Amino acid sequence: MEKNPTEYEVVQFVLDIKKSEPELGIAKLHARIKSEEPTWVLSINRLKAILRSHSLKHTSSTATSNDDDATIAEEFRDRLYVSQTVSSPIADLSLPPAIEVFNSQSRGKGLQVSSKLPKTESIPEGTVLWTEPALVLIPPISLVGLIPTGKACSYCSRPLVSMSSLIASCSTCSGRWCSSRCRKMDKLHKHIRHGKYTSEWSAIEQFAVENEWSAFYQYAYTLAAATFDDQDEDPSSKHTIREGVDGLAKIRQDIRQKADPQYEKDLFLGEQLEILWQEGYKVLCKFFSHLSTPSYEEYLSGIGMVNINNLDGSIYLLQSHLNHSCEPSVDVKIVGRTAGVKITAKRQLRADEELTTTYVDLKKDVTFRRQKLLEGWGFWCTCPRCMREQHGKLYASPTEPSSKDNVCTKPTADADGSKKKKKAKGKSKKKISESVRVRKKSVTFDDNVVQIEI
Repeated sequence: MEKNPTEYEVVQFVLDIKKSEPELGIAKLHARIKSEEPTWVLSINRLKAILRSHSLKHTSSTATSNDDDATIAEEFRDRLYVSQTVSSPIADLSLPPAIEVFNSQSRGKGLQVSSKLPKTESIPEGTVLWTEPALVLIPPISLVGLIPTGKACSYCSRPLVSMSSLIASCSTCSGRWCSSRCRKMDKLHKHIRHGKYTSEWSAIEQFAVENEWSAFYQYAYTLAAATFDDQDEDPSSKHTIREGVDGLAKIRQDIRQKADPQYEKDLFLGEQLEILWQEGYKVLCKFFSHLSTPSYEEYLSGIGMVNINNLDGSIYLLQSHLNHSCEPSVDVKIVGRTAGVKITAKRQLRADEELTTTYVDLKKDVTFRRQKLLEGWGFWCTCPRCMREQHGKLYASPTEPSSKDNVCTKPTADADGSKKKKKAKGKSKKKISESVRVRKKSVTFDDNVVQIEI
């Protein structure tokens, strides 16, 4: 089926080609695109216009020594790891109306407006595209200690400060739920709170809390949810948690860690992290020894998986398919712990247009954004906004962030378990008002997050 590629897709594809073949002429470049993307409807004149608008006409691999070039500088090129990220398709994935999954060489797996949408029609700005609950709702490690004693809901982790008539109590342990709905949704409680693996699960929680390692706990919780969901599977359910998790993008944490600038500066950091990862693996294996123990490689991939996919500490299936742009086409908001997320069109969307979100603070400059994206996801951003700012053009776009899109960064617990590193950064933290509801996306190795006002 033919497709009219977006300008963003063309730019990304051209940059990928020019990394290995910088001197490719326009005719050969056009032929190469037609060969590798046979469904694209792209004239050579349109290709020329796109190259001119993004100053790509004379891009050369030799011009990589400064940040003003479209190609990535050598100092950053060695830290790219996006090509090592693995993402598998999910069969029979339930999709919202007019939305479809795509796979391309330049963008990998993502979501776009259906190609079946008539070209005379569009999705209006402000349209709610879909809402979805979390595939795996994971308690924050800051509240983990409250759950076994009944001071926080066993499912949604909401602190329980009163004896409301809505509170449901467990007949076997001290666990409680803030509502009968949470009790019904909590499929994991019976396995980790008063099952045969209770002490081993407590050891996992203790290790995560002591090392302030959110990613370790998020992976352990996700793996436990998937494992016991397989045992308790409802025959009527279309997809198991395991199928959803298997379809998420994955990258080994040891590969991902090398993109951290601190990794090369600190000769002992790699050794310290390896010791921490191995200790965590031993604790994890004790819990899963009677179930299905992951290999060490699967474990490292799982840690990387939750770091690049979690939103506010939990895992969402469709939302995790959204790729990044510094001019996102959709707005992602958390509407509640159990209600999940709402995805809304930020502008008018047409057939074949990719749905994109942002992974970073949009108020920061291009250098900062690219650095964070390189560290957190292993790619060099060449979205239209980054290209304009790179060449000194003022940021002016219909998608310019409004007041409701303001973002700020706030370091939290270190994903690598380094308490010392966290304390050193503590002086520069900005206090966020507790009355402001935010969504958070883990972006780097120490679980720094982007917080976006809702």
